[in-house]
Formats: sequence, C-alpha cells, structure tokens
Amino acid sequence: MSERTSHARHGTPLLTKLSASAGIIAAMVLAVLVNVLASRHYKRWDWTRGGLYTLSDATVQTLRALEEPINVYVLLPASDPLNLSIRHLLEAYSGETRRLQVQYTDPDNHPAEFLAVQQRFGVVAGKTDEGQIITDAVVIVARGDRPHYLTARDLVAVEDEEDLRSRPRLEQALTGAIRSVLSTERPRICFTGGHAERSVEAGGTMGLAALRDRLNKNNFEVVQLGEEVGHDDDQGAVVRARTPSAEELASCRLLIVASPSDPVPTAEVSAWRRYVEQGGSALVVAGPVPDSDDRHYLELGLDELLSLAGVRLEKDFIFELDPAHRSTQGHGETFLPIVRPHPVTEGLLQARKLGLEPVLTIASALRPTGSGSAAPVSLLETSEKAFGMVDFFAWAKDPSAPKPSEGDHRGPLTVGYAVELPRPQNSSSSIGPRMVVVSSPSLLFGANWQNPELRGTAVFVDSAISWLSARPALLDIPDKAAIVAGLKISEGSLASIFRYVVLYMPLAAALLGVAVHLARRPRGPATNKPSEPDEPTPSGSSKPDDAVARPGASESAS
Repeated sequence: MSERTSHARHGTPLLTKLSASAGIIAAMVLAVLVNVLASRHYKRWDWTRGGLYTLSDATVQTLRALEEPINVYVLLPASDPLNLSIRHLLEAYSGETRRLQVQYTDPDNHPAEFLAVQQRFGVVAGKTDEGQIITDAVVIVARGDRPHYLTARDLVAVEDEEDLRSRPRLEQALTGAIRSVLSTERPRICFTGGHAERSVEAGGTMGLAALRDRLNKNNFEVVQLGEEVGHDDDQGAVVRARTPSAEELASCRLLIVASPSDPVPTAEVSAWRRYVEQGGSALVVAGPVPDSDDRHYLELGLDELLSLAGVRLEKDFIFELDPAHRSTQGHGETFLPIVRPHPVTEGLLQARKLGLEPVLTIASALRPTGSGSAAPVSLLETSEKAFGMVDFFAWAKDPSAPKPSEGDHRGPLTVGYAVELPRPQNSSSSIGPRMVVVSSPSLLFGANWQNPELRGTAVFVDSAISWLSARPALLDIPDKAAIVAGLKISEGSLASIFRYVVLYMPLAAALLGVAVHLARRPRGPATNKPSEPDEPTPSGSSKPDDAVARPGASESAS
C-alpha cells in the first residue's frame, strides 16, 4: 500500500489541524488589535486641494476641550452639493472627540424627523415649485436648548461674482458655532423707551411682546432702556426717557431704536452714537410721525445717529402705485418692497421661493448722504411707480387716488439700508459696528409673528437681528483656497453652444458618414474576368452550377 493511500485513510494529522486553527485565531486577534489601534489613533488622509478637510489646531483644541455633548443637526437634502462636504468635515470632527453628536435630517426623505427639529428650533421651511423643501438654516449647532444657526452663506463665501469663485468656510463656521454655544454669556438686546415707543411687554398685533418672546427663545435677554414710572395692564410698563450711561449701553449686544413717536433728546442720541462708534450695533426703525396739529412731520432728532450710517430720513409718505407690489386695500401705503441681495436678506430671498414676502405699512424714503465712513447698501426698495408724497397732510384732508406732483420724490425709493463701519482699534471682534435702518414702524409689529401672511417681514427682522448681533471671535483658522464653483455663460455663449450642439455637430457627423459611404463605393464599371479552363470532373459527379449558369450551351453546340 502506498504512502499516499495510507495518509488518505488516516486523515489530516492533528498537528496540521492545530496549526491551521492557531493561524485562524491569530488572524482574528490581529484584526481585532488593528481595529482597536485604529479607533484609538484616528487618522485620515486628506488629498483634496488646499486640505479642505484637514483640521486646524484651533479646531482640534476646541473639540478636545469639550466637556458636554454638542448636537449638530444637518438639514440638507442628499442632492445638495454641500451635504457631502459637511459629512467629510464632521467625520474629521468626530475623530477628535466623542462628545459631538451629529444628526443628518433630509427634509425631503425624512419629513417626520425634520418636523421635530423644525418645531424645536423654530426653523422656517416650505416647498418650492419643484417640491423640494428649503429652510432658512442648513446647519444647527446646539448645546441643550441653546442653538446657533448656520446658513449656506456662512459655509461658503463667494469671492468673485464675475468668475463664480467661492472660498469654503465650513471649518470656520462650524468651529465658530461650537464656541458660540459653549459660551455662558446670554447676549442682551436693548430696546429704546420713553419716547412713545411701545413696551416690550405690550401684546397684540402692534406690540413688541411677540418679538420679545422670539428673542427669548433664541437665548437673548431683552431689556428696555429708560426709567419705569408705572405699569399699564394693556400696554405693559410705562417708561420715561433717561439718558443711558456708557456702562449700561456697553452691556447691550444690540440696540434697537423701536420707532419713537416723540422727539428724542440730543443727549440720548449722542449716547447711542457713541455706543455704535465704540463697536456696538444698532437696528434703527423710524417712520413718518405727524405733529400734534397734523400739519407737518415731527422732527424726531435722529439725524445724528442716522448720519453715522450715511443716510437721512425724508419727510414724505410713500405710496406704491404698482399693482404687483401694493396691497389691494388702501391707496398703496401698504406694499411689498423689492428685496436686494445682502447677508441680511439671504433668508428672505430663500423664503420668497416659498411665497413669503415682506410687507410694510406706512414708510418714508431713505436717502444716502455720502457722509458716512462706509457706503450703505440697499436692502428694501419700492418699484419705479412708487413716489413719496411731500405734502401728505394737504392730501389727507380730502383723500383720493394719490398721484405724484411736482416736488414729490419719484421711485424707486429705498426704505431699508445696511452698513458695516470700520472696526474700532483694540476690538476683540473680527467685524466692525453694524447698522440697519428701516423707515417703517410696522417692521416691529407683533402681527409679523402672528399672521402667516406677514411671515416674510418676520424673517427679515430675524435675519437682521442675527446679522447685527453676530460677534464672531477671531479664529486662527487659515482660509482655504478659493475654487471655481461654476461657469458664467452669457446669452451669446449659450446661443453659440446651442448652434454647435444642435446644428454643427450633427451636420459634421452626417458629412463624415457621406464621405465614408463615397469612399467605400466602387469607383468604375465591373469587368468580366476570362474564364478558366474546366478542371476534370471525377466520374459520377456533376457540375450543377455550370448547367444553371450556362443554360444555352447545348443550343450553341447544335
């Protein structure tokens, strides 16, 4: 019997089995150790241009210093180009800390999860004509109930409008948001009082209570300047004018001049101006106010503050005559202003896709003076058919369909401006003082947060307050390289591309096919070759081809 037959009969030796088992166990142990090592020493290779997903030292230190959970809600559809970039960056963030809890919520595919986030943080959302859900915030960073909202503009900065070059700011935005929610400071927003402004406690459609509640929900502390001298059950606290001290104003993250109806003392206006010059931001809301005799407009005394923003308030009353921009009720004093692009209006431009429009009632025109340290940027404008009536009180005695006359201010008229002033020396902020001026008292009405038809105005106010109260810290995070985000094609270039694709390329293919067909076609008449002599045919075989091919051969022979 051979050795091979004996080995097959007795089977595999025990030592070989043990060796194979030991090898398998060793491989499993090695795989476990490799996974443990990889989990403890997280390492990713970033081969993107400019190291887009390579974290800076400032971000790493911020993440490793976290002592409590931070929630990140990403509210982007899967088809959004930003979604993949944010996922890669948050994976790098998660590699530095276990306290970052990330939740991706696709508004289109997971509406129930999105609704829960929307109700918790008050996110404005709606559907476009294509059925896609868009929101005013794409990322929410929260610590407990304290949120920080990030928009698409916060994540990507457009560097060159002509070349469509953009600079990614994902890391700056996310790290800044984490540092913001970690801060124990509760920013204070100060409303002016004592000049016939409405109390922050006053409810109803024209009170400030709805705005105060909105600010409290977003972790702001709301106070009203002035001296409280009484209390009214309907209107809230009764406040008397008082010049605030520099220390009192310094504690305010934002000053809101809440549409005064009485003249403001010069000392108070000067104090407000110094506050802005020293780094504070202000939202100034002031509209046309008649005097006690209903003959002229009241001098509110805000020129010194408005000149800091480089604008002045005209003494007129705006009527919008364009049917597309005015209310069907009234004479045009209630209108829908045209929204101009700016960080303040970004959320509003998104909301317009959902059918939300800002609505203003009673406004005056704002004019740039050219005297400010920075040029103001238009936010809200009327149409060309609007005009500002100067002699409003004469018209009000016998109102009829308003028509512009000589001396009136012709449209388009600006009713909202924004400006960012140069950053003061020794400022800890990366931005300068900011001001937003709107010439309609209806901007702060509580109805904007109560009536769905006025929701567009509420979005504008929320965005303006967010822009004004922003105090981003000086993050030592280097900027990423700018990239070309797209192509800018003019109508002429588009027409040229159309001709090439629809006309020239098919025509060239057709001509090439014709040329190939002509090249393969025989070039001359076919010639009969001389017949070769027949080969001897074996006996018993026949040539049917010859019989068929030459049927008249027998006739020729005969």
